[in-house]
Amino acid sequence: MAVVGCASTGGNSAADPADFPKGLDSIEMIVPFSAGGSTDTVARLVAPRLEASFGVPVQVINKPEGNGQTGLQEIANSRADGSVIGSANLPSIFTTYLDPNTDVDYDRDSFAPAGGVTTFGSVLVVRTDSGIKDLDDLTEKATAAPTKINMGAGAVDDLLPVTALEKATGAEYNLIPFAGGSADKLTALLGGKVDLIVAAPSAVEANVETGELHIVANLGTERGTSFPDVPTATEQGYDIVQDTTNGFVLPAGTPDAIVQAYSGALSDVDEDPEFADAVEALGFDANFVSATEFGKSWDARANAAEPIIENGGS
Repeated sequence: MAVVGCASTGGNSAADPADFPKGLDSIEMIVPFSAGGSTDTVARLVAPRLEASFGVPVQVINKPEGNGQTGLQEIANSRADGSVIGSANLPSIFTTYLDPNTDVDYDRDSFAPAGGVTTFGSVLVVRTDSGIKDLDDLTEKATAAPTKINMGAGAVDDLLPVTALEKATGAEYNLIPFAGGSADKLTALLGGKVDLIVAAPSAVEANVETGELHIVANLGTERGTSFPDVPTATEQGYDIVQDTTNGFVLPAGTPDAIVQAYSGALSDVDEDPEFADAVEALGFDANFVSATEFGKSWDARANAAEPIIENGGS
């Protein structure tokens, strides 16, 4: 059971929720990732736009400790008055508490979704010299030599697309574990230590452009802005979809009037052409998801992922 507290914010306290943000001197935006990464960059693009909407300074605070668990815990423990909002990506926010190897004091009930602002589909990537052009090629090679194709698998998040890939193709891969994000997996792929990785488009863009790497499929619902010529797995006839949504959450118990105020402000952010251009340069699509729809997606995806994560992808 999650333990949710109420961290003190001193005199920085909102008045009547209907008057939000009246009574606040500032808003803290907690990012449970390191400064300089893509999630942090998106948060720093959103922060000044929220500041403009609310007329209150928004301070971005990075809390990457514990693979982001420290930051998520701080969000959950904050006062539910709109003075603290946090960055939260699907699926990574729910994999942190569903993973049986983690010990955290938060869960789905610890948060109130505020909305999403960007999406991207993960991509399946091989070295160009592998000769693998598409999912049919990959499936043919993998089924001919079960568990002989080495796939670099990073965080628990990777279990979801890997399991979907194996289920859709009937092939088995030899999973090589890597801690953290795409960087170590990418190095291993370029060095020939693994044959295939799942990665964010922005992580592999430079090496695709140089011709070193080739994208086999986009695992998103739609083709991405970074590689519009790369077909989705669905287009290639395989039922594999792995979208990542970059969104924001508030502590559980935040009044609905405040949640909706944030959701409306995030909608305005996505309508800003300069924001859309900036996130597209990162390989993301500006795509607003309301607080309600963000919550529904979270619940559905977490329910589907729970048995996969509990069984280690088997």
